[in-house]
Amino acid sequence: MQELKDKIKELGYETIKDIDETTFVASHKDIYVYIKKVDEEQLRPDLVVAITYEAMVTDPISTYAWITNGTSNAYVLVGEEKAVSEIPPVFEDESNVYSWKRQLTDRDKWSIRKYQELQETFDGLHEMIYANKDHVNNSNDVIDEFSKLIFMETFRLHHPEYRLAKGNVAGKLLNEIFRYEYVEEYKDAAVQEIREAFKEIKDHPDYVATLDNGEKANIFSQDEYIKLENPNIYIAVLKALQDLGPIKIDGVERPANLMDLTGDVLGRVFDVLLRGKFENKGGMGIYLTPRQVTEAAAEMVLHDLTKDGAAKLIERDSEGIPTLRIGDLCCGSAGFLIKMLQKTERYLLNKLTGDKKQYEELFEEIKEHSFIGADNSPGMVLKARINMALHGAPKCPIFQTRNSLMNTRLEPGTFDAILTNPPFSKTGVSKTIKKGRTTVENPEGVEIIKYYSSDIDEDGQNRMNPYGLSLGSKPDSRGKWKEVNSVDPAVLFIDRNLQLLKPGGLLMIVVPDGILSNSGDKYVREYIMGKKNPVTGEFEGGKAILKAVISLPQETFALSGAGAKTSLLYLKKKEHPGEKQGPVFMAVADEVGFTVKQNVEVQLGDDHNDLLKIVEAYKKGIPEDME
Repeated sequence: MQELKDKIKELGYETIKDIDETTFVASHKDIYVYIKKVDEEQLRPDLVVAITYEAMVTDPISTYAWITNGTSNAYVLVGEEKAVSEIPPVFEDESNVYSWKRQLTDRDKWSIRKYQELQETFDGLHEMIYANKDHVNNSNDVIDEFSKLIFMETFRLHHPEYRLAKGNVAGKLLNEIFRYEYVEEYKDAAVQEIREAFKEIKDHPDYVATLDNGEKANIFSQDEYIKLENPNIYIAVLKALQDLGPIKIDGVERPANLMDLTGDVLGRVFDVLLRGKFENKGGMGIYLTPRQVTEAAAEMVLHDLTKDGAAKLIERDSEGIPTLRIGDLCCGSAGFLIKMLQKTERYLLNKLTGDKKQYEELFEEIKEHSFIGADNSPGMVLKARINMALHGAPKCPIFQTRNSLMNTRLEPGTFDAILTNPPFSKTGVSKTIKKGRTTVENPEGVEIIKYYSSDIDEDGQNRMNPYGLSLGSKPDSRGKWKEVNSVDPAVLFIDRNLQLLKPGGLLMIVVPDGILSNSGDKYVREYIMGKKNPVTGEFEGGKAILKAVISLPQETFALSGAGAKTSLLYLKKKEHPGEKQGPVFMAVADEVGFTVKQNVEVQLGDDHNDLLKIVEAYKKGIPEDME
């Protein structure tokens, strides 16, 4: 511990106060650093969050937290619960040291204490359900079934007087039958009533989102039901969700429930469970984007959305609906959308001065209208919608679509920002499928490629309409655009996302490096940026301004089974055709805070996450290569 004390003193924090043998607080004036040494081999995300919450309830509240196991380190800006690249030295420039302090209520403090307990409880419940093999085949099935019970509990709390109207449970109060005591008494009969009740409440309008075309999007598919039948599982889960012990608010003690958890504590618990237990599928299957990547991408995008002020976040249309729209057509469990939701909330409620009540009301509306997602997997849509609901956004429009590339339920030119990690594969979209000597026509591929060639005229010229689609075709040696036989879906997603953006809208997208460097993909780069004039050196034409390229290490998406090297490509849709390309921020991340061993992410800590310093450099406006 003495070594840690010496290091923090070197940074200018001269006052040391011991908490226990593994923890102390260092301070300089009103800036406090909570420092803890742990025995764990890895600094897992749940561990870092739990210790961040410890730092929050110190008096005075800590500004930073430094968590270390002696080898790896995590550095956290406590008030924003955000990783930083280092604890800043105070003697260099005190004006750069963050000094905002979060005000914690009694409920906040109780919620923070509950975080670790709930995280461990959820983890144990997952293991228990999986071990019982009650109509679940894998870890992801367990998450889905657990999600349904969490949904029912949050519904019960929000609708304590809800009387069921259908089937064998008609006339009964949900508040009476969805209780662990009820299941203990009536066993199998209670389980059947709960399963029957789920079929009714899963379509309640409080959880139905409205899409651009007026279509309704439910959390659950029409034929979804609870598969679990073992009463003991229901007793264990409901007891964990409903028996949270006492809470004392303003001197009054009463039994607590999940609604007493403030902020997004419950959402964070679920997110940890999701990321810890989710089984990744290889190739073009389902994979959760690492949190280090979603964090970096969201930080850069929100910085640009707000660098000229809060106008894009607080604007409303003529009907009073917030105009802010953040999207992801391949949203998975909504990792990018949740990061943007969290950062938008902190900006509105903590960084803006003025009428806080007004901003709170605005944010409630933003949660319903502003975060839009789609995915072709019903299971991922369920996880995303539950995840967003537990982060306070039960009606956000996230919906299931047969094919995100062909989804027409979103209006072009309506998004302020899109953050996404689409599937990619060189022959992912193809007019034909070849097996051995046999070639079979692929109608789906034919339809997609034709649709993405709709902005090519009869003479093979690209109209370059800001809301047109062209990358299902490519130019031949004479510059005539013709439909391709196959194309990487990542290319088409660039086209589709640019179409959806407003003029000046931002696109942060993970792409395989081939799109950025291969000679065969030069037409894609020229479609984005235009062609370089050999005389002036300026780019002419193109649909977008290239803002940044951040190269990611090979292991970033190793768990997905994708062998391709990737980068974050950051674009701004042109506000007008003559807008000029400026300097491009280029950076290489050699490490992103984890490595992959035996198909498992091994956390390395923040001092092995180059994205933190890269984002800081980007926000400072460094327009030069950085490696």
